[in-house]
Order: sequence, then C-alpha cells, then structure tokens
Amino acid sequence: MTWQTTLTVIDLGIAVLTLTLGVTKAAAARRERTLVLSLTASVLLHAGVVFLLATPPLYRAVGSALHAPNLPALAIDVATLLCVGHAHYMALLWHPERHTAQARRRAVRAWLPFYTAAVTAMVLLYASAGLPQAARPLRFAPVYAQNPAVFALKAVYFSALVVAVVATMSLCRQVTLPDRPGLARDVRRCMRWFAVAVGLDLATAVLTLGSMVGVIVRDDHRYDFLADASWVATILSGIAANQSLGRLVLTATKDDRRDCHALGPLHHLVVAGARHLVIPTGRWNAQIRLTRMMMEIRDGARTLTPWMSDRPAAAVDDLLRSAGPPTGGPVDPLAAQDAATLLHAAACRAAGRPPAPAEHRLHTLPGIDVPAAQERAHLVRVAQHLAHPLVSTALRAADEQAVPPTAGR
Repeated sequence: MTWQTTLTVIDLGIAVLTLTLGVTKAAAARRERTLVLSLTASVLLHAGVVFLLATPPLYRAVGSALHAPNLPALAIDVATLLCVGHAHYMALLWHPERHTAQARRRAVRAWLPFYTAAVTAMVLLYASAGLPQAARPLRFAPVYAQNPAVFALKAVYFSALVVAVVATMSLCRQVTLPDRPGLARDVRRCMRWFAVAVGLDLATAVLTLGSMVGVIVRDDHRYDFLADASWVATILSGIAANQSLGRLVLTATKDDRRDCHALGPLHHLVVAGARHLVIPTGRWNAQIRLTRMMMEIRDGARTLTPWMSDRPAAAVDDLLRSAGPPTGGPVDPLAAQDAATLLHAAACRAAGRPPAPAEHRLHTLPGIDVPAAQERAHLVRVAQHLAHPLVSTALRAADEQAVPPTAGR
C-alpha cells in the first residue's frame, strides 16, 4: 500500500468520525443552545473539513472543480487556524472564576482582530502568488517554497498558529471549576489531551517549515518528505482532539446523570403533592432532564410556602451550635436548613395541617440567595441532607416546639 493510499484511508476514517461527532453535537446544540455544545460542534466540524480536504482524491477533485488546484492547501491552513481559534475560546469557558461573561467578551474583542488579520493576509497572499500548476497533496509548501507570496503566507500562518496554540495550551493548564471540584478534575484530564492535540499542530508547523527551508537553502527537494511526515503529527492531533472532546462530552453527561439520580428524592418530596407541575423530561438527554428537574423543584418548593415554618431551620442552627461534631457525615448548614424546612412543610401539607402561623411562617427558603452558578450543587446537597440524622433530630425538635392549633384558630 502506497503512502497516498494509506493517507486516503486514514484521513477518510478520521474525517467521517469527526464529522459524525460534529453533526451530532450540532444537532444537540440546536436543541439545547448551549455555548459549550456549539463550540464543540464547531471545532469538530472544522477538524473534519481539514481531514476531508487532505484526502488526496478529494484534494484534487475540489481543486479541479474550483479551477484552483492549490486552493485546498489554503483551505486546510485556514480551517486549522480557525479550529485552534474555536478551541482557544472554548478553553476560556472552563475558567468561571477568572473569566466572567464580560471578561470573555473582552477576550473576544482582543483576539478577533488577530485571527481576522491572519486569515485575511493568508487569502490575499495566496491570491497574489500566481501559482502556475498543482502541487501534490501535502507538498504545497516545499513545491512553492521559493515563491515569495507563498513563503509569506506560510510565515503568517505559522506565526499565528504558534501564538494561538501557546495561548490555548496555557488556558488548558489552568482549568478551575470551584463549584464542582469533581467535574473539574475530569475536565482537567480531558483538557490535557486537548492541549496535546493543539500542541501537535506545532510539530506539523516545524516539519513543514523544515521542508521549505531545505528547498530554499539547498535549492533541491531532498527534504520534501518532511511535509508528508508533518501530516502524521496532524493525524495524531486529530485523534487526541477526538479523544479529548469525546471524553469531555461523556464526562459532562455522566455528571448530569449522577446529579439527576441525587436529586430524585428531593424532586419526589416537593412535587408529590403538586403533580400538575411535572412536565415530560428528556429521558435520553441527561442535561435536559436535570434542568427540568431543577425547575420543578423550585416550583414545587413555592407550593410548600404556606406550610414553611422557621422552626426546623432554627432547630438545625441550635443543634449545630450546641452539639459536638454531627454523626452521619459532614453537614452543610444551609443545605440542612433547607432540607429540614422542606421535609417539615411537605409533612404538614400531606397531613392536612393548617398553614404555619404568621409569626413563624417563612416566605422563602434559607438558601434562596445561593448564586445561580451554585444552585445545582446546592440542590444536590439539600437532597443529600434529607436523610441526615441531624435533620431528623431537628424535625423532632421542631415538632415538639410547635403549639397545637386551638379550636378558635
């Protein structure tokens, strides 16, 4: 099997896999409209286009159809740079502590002119090169190394690629998710693969540049094989990128399913008496199901407001201050107060008791002021505290403090 045949098989295989993943993520992004999914789909689709165009038969077919036989070489470089640019922005999303939405907008305004200028310069230099004939796939750089416009085009491309790759790799090493440390560990593993994938693009640039320097210095094509070898680094980069993005999606899905399971008891508690709140959930989509469960928990908690008393939360506070280290595991005071309040209110509603007296009624849960970014983690902790011994003790204390309603009330 020749190198060209081997290259065709490998490139087509990676292109099909990458484009399939990209289309799948694009379809999911249409349903859920999240930035992470959109960027994941974009990175995969750009990478798929790169490998598709690099397949020798398609490389020649596209060039012939457009009457510009070397145009696929430019398209591969532009798509690769745009792919790294998308990855660059995607890496920013995993820094919620250091990169707010406003900071990300500033980063976009700072980097967009850089990518725009690089792509524009590459296109203009290609148009001015006046290339007379087609170069063999992957041999564009050494074949036209002595053409000033092509050399300048590659210089712009390599310079932009180095800057973008270094910036992206730096971000990949600094992933922080303070509200979800378990997910942060998994994301860091995925981002290490992502950094490897992006870093391998530098190896591609070095090998390609080596083939060009060989032509310029020695005025022969003895080192043209380096241009072919550079594609090995690109293939490894594509494999590492698929590994990273695939693991990233699976990790997020696994985390969503785990939290759906954890929220089950809390969801059942607050909607048990308000079944009209339950809407169809995305059975096969853990993220949609989780989002809807959280919405229903919030709405269900509101229906319990008339029976919410300040006694359970006060009992939790008293126990934490007066008792020693609690049995049954660590306690999150706010989550324990919410759990006790909801359990007490649900029990009162189920028993047909009258609403809580006005002087003891709570109109909002103790944890209502939790920031939106921490709400998911807080609700999971509330669900985990429903069966905590401290909460059970607080409920008994709250019931003992309650004054039975008189006949006249």
